[in-house]
Amino acid sequence: MNVMAEVAACSVAEVMGTELYTLTPDTVVASAKRLAFDNGIDHLLVLDNGTLTGIVCKGDLRAAARNALVADCMSSPVLCIGPDTTLEEAAQIMFDQHVSCLPVVTGAFLVGIITRAALATVGIGPTAETEAEGAACSACGAEGPEHKVRRDPRAAGIPLCTSCLGRTSPTQRGPAD
Repeated sequence: MNVMAEVAACSVAEVMGTELYTLTPDTVVASAKRLAFDNGIDHLLVLDNGTLTGIVCKGDLRAAARNALVADCMSSPVLCIGPDTTLEEAAQIMFDQHVSCLPVVTGAFLVGIITRAALATVGIGPTAETEAEGAACSACGAEGPEHKVRRDPRAAGIPLCTSCLGRTSPTQRGPAD
């Protein structure tokens, strides 16, 4: 078995993040933006009375009005996986469902989160040469083969055109949202 096949067969529990940032549905978007920015995270989990009811990412927060509630911009229901799911299976689910993270649960307990960025750090996910068929650039909205939209691991598998990929770095931080 080659090294990449061994890594792909590892469980999500070996790579998932366990430092979880949570909100309630009645949290104001401006507060959620601040939490995400201050902690350098892209995904916030939404709990209502201890139950996972939604997830919100930076893109959702950018599109929402500052005084809106998280409940208005969160994605729900949330697609979850178990800690024994392989990294390859997690990457395939993210790709098929067009999501950038998956909460990890054991029974009714939230135990972690796996992101495309975490998968990319271990070499799992689309390669730089993988075309994002039919996808639009997440940054500028460009579509079509002339823009060469790709899912590049340097951008955590997010579809970007060659122009935006050249301007974007996972380590860059923009102004506060």
